[in-house]
Amino acid sequence: DLGGISDMDPELPERLYEEGTEPQVEKINNCCRTSILELLDEKMPHEYNEVKKDPVFGPILAIYDNSLAFSAILVHSLMCRQLVTAKKHELWFVFARRPLRFSLQEYHAVTGLKCEDDGNYDLKRWVNDDGFWSRLLMRGDKVSIQSIRNQHIPNAHRWTRKDRLRLVYLSVISGLLMAKDEKVGIPHEYIKLVMDFSKLRAYPWGLHSFDHLV
Repeated sequence: DLGGISDMDPELPERLYEEGTEPQVEKINNCCRTSILELLDEKMPHEYNEVKKDPVFGPILAIYDNSLAFSAILVHSLMCRQLVTAKKHELWFVFARRPLRFSLQEYHAVTGLKCEDDGNYDLKRWVNDDGFWSRLLMRGDKVSIQSIRNQHIPNAHRWTRKDRLRLVYLSVISGLLMAKDEKVGIPHEYIKLVMDFSKLRAYPWGLHSFDHLV
């Protein structure tokens, strides 16, 4: 518990890795797939720009548009200086004997995403509008960032406007927010959420993505 530790307190919790024993890595597995956003901006500019105006996802895309990203080297350096604590939804690090916190509070301040789970959403119910995503859910088919790029974007001009918007939302969620591997299937829960834009905006994406991140 770091609640009583001041910035200059010499008594800090144990480090996850002792100094000098930090692991050396060449690759970080979870990383944003921003190339899908570049493709959407090129091939589906009207829908992409509409999602950029969304009150929930617009600020996330603004971070991307302004190239405000952390380098893998910085992330690795932080993780190697992590302190062992029992704090939920918090990470603590030490630099020059000073504890630094990264928690839901800081995450919300940066992203603006909802970080409180009030249960004001339903992951099971959705309305079948006989569009592309409805048929995919009914068949239980798999979709990934890779298939969106190679198969679905080239054919999206045949879809309804709502289904094209859903494709953009899913790409932002899976490619940027959740940083899914492009070959991994997108959870059907995400697809059910984008079937209803109000439900999509009510979901605690801040809490969900923070837990996935840490």
